[in-house]
Amino acid sequence: MSICAERVAFVKAISEGYMDFEYIVVCGGKSLDHLEDCLPCGFCRQFMSEFVDKDFIIYALGSNDKITPYHIFDLLPHNFRLN
Repeated sequence: MSICAERVAFVKAISEGYMDFEYIVVCGGKSLDHLEDCLPCGFCRQFMSEFVDKDFIIYALGSNDKITPYHIFDLLPHNFRLN
């Protein structure tokens, strides 16, 4: 596994003492002029789920500058979080 931007953002925030996460915005594609629908990988979903509640939102910025919200629980309903 490599390390994705989502995990880098979380690790940096956590290392700076931030632990109250409400949402993250994700975008991807070949260039800023050619964005494609993009969601965090499974590893990132699991990692984020360990630090957020089920109402955490992932905003995906995709083609035509369309922003789609997803709740982490909908994308990863059976995570490994123990609480």
